[in-house]
Amino acid sequence: KKKTFLREFLADAFETLLQGKIFLCCLYFGILSGIVLGIKNLVDLTFKKNKFVLIITDIAFLSISAVLFVICINVFNFGEFRLFELLAFALGIVIEQKTINNLVEKFLIMIYNFLTKIICKLKQTKLFAKIFK
Repeated sequence: KKKTFLREFLADAFETLLQGKIFLCCLYFGILSGIVLGIKNLVDLTFKKNKFVLIITDIAFLSISAVLFVICINVFNFGEFRLFELLAFALGIVIEQKTINNLVEKFLIMIYNFLTKIICKLKQTKLFAKIFK
């Protein structure tokens, strides 16, 4: 019985030590989800009058966030759900929105502007006109 007690004690101690790592991983995945939310917000601003696009972006954001959360739980906590994981994930989204969201938006706008310049130049070519005739 002492071996069983010792094994259970060590297993509980090891599990307790992993909770900090699990919390930080969920926080990180929440920050990734916050970046996806920033992308969603920029798409929503671009298509603000089109309700269909708004609904599609909402569904896409929720789906991507749910997949990120499930991956995080399965990889780092072997599929065991705990409330602090959900709180860490939500806290990661809030931290991203309050701190680095402006930098992410500026970067995404730079990429958007770069791609639109390239597409505008491609539209002027004869090859583009032949392809999309």
